Amino acid sequence: MRRILRVGLVSAATALAAVGQSQSPVTRESRPVRLLRTWHDPVKTPRGDVWRRVDVVYDYGQAAAFERAYTLDGRPMWSRRIRVNPPQPSPEEIEEAKSIVRADAELSRVMARFNAELEGGFLAEEKRGGACGPGTRCVLVQVVAPHHAGLIRWTAVDLVKQRIAYPVFVPSARGGVK
Repeated sequence: MRRILRVGLVSAATALAAVGQSQSPVTRESRPVRLLRTWHDPVKTPRGDVWRRVDVVYDYGQAAAFERAYTLDGRPMWSRRIRVNPPQPSPEEIEEAKSIVRADAELSRVMARFNAELEGGFLAEEKRGGACGPGTRCVLVQVVAPHHAGLIRWTAVDLVKQRIAYPVFVPSARGGVK
C-alpha cells in the first residue's frame, strides 16, 4: 500500500512540475491570458520604499481581468479580480479585433466597396442575454470612409470567442452600452 501511495505521489508531483514548466509566459500577444498593461511603482513600508511590478491581465478562459503585483524578482505579492470598470482594450486587443473584422466575408466586402478604414477600439458591455453580455470582452470597431469622411457602420467583436458579435452595432437598439 505504501509503495502504491509513494508511486502516486511521485506521479502527481511529476505532473504538477510538467504543468508548471509548460505554462507559457504572459505577454501582450499570449492566450488564454494576455498582458494588457504593466508598470513599476514603490510601496511605502516602515522599512522604506519597496518596488513592485503591477500587471493588468485579461484571462479569456475565465472572461475576467486581473490586477497582479509581483516583487522585482518575480515572486507574486497579490492578485485581485477586476469586477468594476474593466480595463480598456490594449493596442494588441484593438488590432486583433480589427483583424477579425478584416477577415469577416461580409465586412471585408463593405470595406472594399467603400475603400474603408477601421477605427475605434472601445469596450462594450451589455446586460445578460446580449452578445456582449457577461462572459464576453467586446471591442467596438468603426468602419469609416477614407480620410474619416464619415461613419459607415459600427461593429462589435467578442475577443473571448474571437468572432463578430454584431456585424452592425446600433447602441440605441441594444439599450445602450456601459
